[in-house]
Amino acid sequence: MKFNILGIGFLFAALLSLSACEDENNYSAPLSRFEVEDLTITSGDESVIMQWKKQANKPDPESYIITWVSTSADEGTKSEEVDGKTTTYTVEDLTNDVAYTFGVQARYADGLAQMIKATATPKTTRIPVTDFKATAGDKCVFLSWTEPVTDLNYKYEIIVSENNNALKTLEVPQGTKSLLVSELSNDIEYRFDISAVYNHGRSETLSSSATPGHITAISCLPENPHVFELCKLEYNPAFFINGTISSVQWSVNSSPVSANESLVTMFSIAGKNTVTIEVTFTDGTKASGSIDINVENFAWSEFPNAGYQKASNFAFSADGQTLYSVSQTSKTLFAINAITGIARWQQTFEAATYGAGIAVGPDGKVYIGTEDKNGSLYALTENGTIRWTATMGAAVKAAPAVTSDGYVYALCDGAKLIAYDADNGNQIWSAPLSGNAGGVAVDAEGNVYAGTSAGIWSYTSTGNKRWESDAMLVTERGGSLAINGKDNIIYAVLKGKAGIAALDLTTGVTNWTYQTTYNDCYHPVVDKDGNVYFCEKNGGLYCITPSGSLKWKYTDNLNYTYSGFALGENGHAYITQYGSPFAILDFDSNGNATILSNITQTMSPVCIGPDGRLYYGCNGSIQSYNIGTQPLRAGWYCCGGNLQGSNSLK
Repeated sequence: MKFNILGIGFLFAALLSLSACEDENNYSAPLSRFEVEDLTITSGDESVIMQWKKQANKPDPESYIITWVSTSADEGTKSEEVDGKTTTYTVEDLTNDVAYTFGVQARYADGLAQMIKATATPKTTRIPVTDFKATAGDKCVFLSWTEPVTDLNYKYEIIVSENNNALKTLEVPQGTKSLLVSELSNDIEYRFDISAVYNHGRSETLSSSATPGHITAISCLPENPHVFELCKLEYNPAFFINGTISSVQWSVNSSPVSANESLVTMFSIAGKNTVTIEVTFTDGTKASGSIDINVENFAWSEFPNAGYQKASNFAFSADGQTLYSVSQTSKTLFAINAITGIARWQQTFEAATYGAGIAVGPDGKVYIGTEDKNGSLYALTENGTIRWTATMGAAVKAAPAVTSDGYVYALCDGAKLIAYDADNGNQIWSAPLSGNAGGVAVDAEGNVYAGTSAGIWSYTSTGNKRWESDAMLVTERGGSLAINGKDNIIYAVLKGKAGIAALDLTTGVTNWTYQTTYNDCYHPVVDKDGNVYFCEKNGGLYCITPSGSLKWKYTDNLNYTYSGFALGENGHAYITQYGSPFAILDFDSNGNATILSNITQTMSPVCIGPDGRLYYGCNGSIQSYNIGTQPLRAGWYCCGGNLQGSNSLK
């Protein structure tokens, strides 16, 4: 056998070169090197504890190389070498709230095994107080705070300063949540710095300032609220210093309203409103105080540049502080501060839906369907972030229905009814119907109803079919259904001159129909007695009793009408006219009409806000008119069923 001496020489030289170039931190993998197992990192305060295991029945390495590197550009890679029998190591002097990558590499006589890595972020255990507040009194300041959430022992340190000069330091034991600092001077601003002092160090410091002097028994934020603006009132502990308070009673304009420690309320009357509090001390004695609050009138009456609201409803947040509207021309959903008239946020979509509007869930999420190519249903947070999107496959021309038990029902063209999980948008069940989308509604038991241009169907909340009523040509686009829970009726407005139909909620049997004269009908609403109100395109305005007889009809100034009624607590019904004379109409319980105001062209259903104003969309803006009455809050009192537009009684 012959050997190629030259080839063997080259191979030997290459192996020597590879060995010489091998960095000890570069992994090479002969069978004699074994990486560690089960690396875990436990985060601490500016530290972590690393734990690992060597492979069972494998030899101990000579040592371990520990490395760590942070995501911060200011810190490079650091390392430490420990004994080969060590399986735990504490890395200290780390930066809290910064992510680190940690590695463990076993060193053997012939080199390093593969590095095993894990990540962790150190977190402080020196938890600070929260909600630190200084409230001025007469030559004193009352301090209050919320305790740290921790099982560790600590004490409080409070520094009292004037003009950045520390006057005194107070030590306060754990378990304390308030402190009255006395022997101060009036009309001088003091700063108070509080920190929780643990055995292993001090927490973050919080600061608050107050100026002793003339004080009130009650504080109000904001100080000068507008009518119907939510505000928070709190009593001043530095005013009531004659004992420990055991209970409180609030009154607004001499009417008792709450017995909670603080009062969250809104005022319906502009001008002076007097709030009084009476406190009872633990020894049974009482003290009282009051404040006069100057409540300002409405801050706005028109929201400009809002596009055109084409037959879609308005909706309010549960607290009445946010107004939602969608423009079909700008394809934009607006969230408007109902108090200031300033946009909180807006979200623009690929398309909007002419006729379908907004629904607000009990958790504050906002739901809207569109006519984009996918047939999209959107769920947005109350801050305007898209939480999830569902694709229905065809235009979503009916406003969704939302229930208190977490269902969202949507209906698209091609008449596919789908139930979604409101939390994550997952489809729960679906039902193929026929015709084009008209409306979706939910009764108090959670049964769902869908109306299309081909009929009406009812399903349980679990997707079981209850009944079907075909040959009902429900008007397409928008809110075409309304529920009269008092009389167990669902009303459906119909196409052509078919008018309106009343069906039994339980069986789907048609109780009666009322035929109209001119064209399609829109937007039924129901009062507390079960009377149903609706409008007719090119025709009249109607009020029909639960038995199907005409209560009143308005045929003056027949208009091309898409608007819908809103019902007031005063028993009146309100609507706007699309055509000349472009007016807001006010109908009393007998159908007598009063023109409240002349407006510009409008197509949107009206809504009575919690502030007693009528809201409606004009061509390019959203406007309001003060009618001085609250919404009915019974029956199905506006388009969408209620102020949240949920299309649901559940």
